[in-house]
Amino acid sequence: MKKRLKFTWLSLAVVLSLIISPWTLNAASPTKPAIVLAAFGTSTAAFETYSHFELEVKKRFPDHEIRWAFTSHKVRRKVAREKRQQLKDLPTTLRDLKAAGYSRVAVQSLHIVPGAEWDKKVVQESRKIPGLKVALGKPLLSDNKDQELVLRALARTFPKDLRNTAVILVGHGSPSPVGEKAYLEFARRLSSRYPNVFLGTVEGKPTRKEVMAAVKKSGANTVVLRPFLFVAGEHVAKDILGHDPESWKSELLKQKAYRIEGITRGLGYQEGIVAIFLDHLARALESF
Repeated sequence: MKKRLKFTWLSLAVVLSLIISPWTLNAASPTKPAIVLAAFGTSTAAFETYSHFELEVKKRFPDHEIRWAFTSHKVRRKVAREKRQQLKDLPTTLRDLKAAGYSRVAVQSLHIVPGAEWDKKVVQESRKIPGLKVALGKPLLSDNKDQELVLRALARTFPKDLRNTAVILVGHGSPSPVGEKAYLEFARRLSSRYPNVFLGTVEGKPTRKEVMAAVKKSGANTVVLRPFLFVAGEHVAKDILGHDPESWKSELLKQKAYRIEGITRGLGYQEGIVAIFLDHLARALESF
């Protein structure tokens, strides 16, 4: 176990060092817009999701410089303290690119909804660098078209038997009315097309209580718990699939002796979801 744990942290350290380095494998030129991928961040081994996503970005946009920005101050501080690695926020990353000679930057948000994190840490922060033209690629669920595309992408992963099996997508939730509205709208779309597929959030609406009641009413014997998060980090390990008495998994088992299937990979590994984010980025680049 100790050897496995050591290997995991070593792998994470390697991924961190590659992503936060001020260079990429591309021979990019400042004459082309740079790309910044703006994510919430994680201090767990799920950080590998970002490395996977960057490879997909490089395949589609091979001649662009790619940098990263992490919007969570809490995550940046934790990584600095525990891993001795410095993750940069968006203004710092943009200043670095301007100093390197870039005048245009496309910032692609990897957030799920256009909530507080998007508005305060991406939209507002992107305006703080004078003389730098910044185009923004929107979060995953930004309009009705996005909602439909995400639903189709996820539907390919649903089990065939949705009579005896319920699927719970668990998102983070949003304190922003706009973000909350996006979650609620997507929950309605899900339930209208797939009666035994539900969306709940760790913090906010739709609530866990509502989802638990809906699952109980469904009569399902098996429940698939799937993160509706870009990375399957701490929320998945503790709040969703953890052994804590108040985790989603534990609460379900208190309700009934369900057969629980836990998915431990985030949306950043799903091909259809990645394609939606890349289309958003393409539109941002085309706006220059």
